[in-house]
Amino acid sequence: MSHPFFSQEWCDAAKAAANTNEEMYKGFKDPSSFTNRMAFGTLDRSDLVTHVEWKAGQIVSWTPAQFDESDLWVIIDAALPTWRECADGVSEGKKLLMAGQLKLVKGPITAAIENANAFNSFLRSWGQVDTDWNV
Repeated sequence: MSHPFFSQEWCDAAKAAANTNEEMYKGFKDPSSFTNRMAFGTLDRSDLVTHVEWKAGQIVSWTPAQFDESDLWVIIDAALPTWRECADGVSEGKKLLMAGQLKLVKGPITAAIENANAFNSFLRSWGQVDTDWNV
């Protein structure tokens, strides 16, 4: 059964996939200190946003938007087809970030560069979720 992209059911399945992704964990510069809150949004769709809370390189919470922007370390937005490209492994997140297709709205670009391999693996883990992209 497919889950609507960024719905709570989708977030639960994506959290499970990401937390078992060893390549993601190995890709962090220092996974033990990667404790942050992040937002992933969809361009032209303010209703399609998800928040991820990390503790020591593992996801402890993944939900539709719940945190104030001031509590978010990083905000990244992209068009829905771009998120799908990442999930399907067609394009790497780090390349799309540098090309401006993934938009770093808030946060340090240095963190994105230092953790690029983790970011790529994280986005590819989305592809393990049976996703309804027609949202």
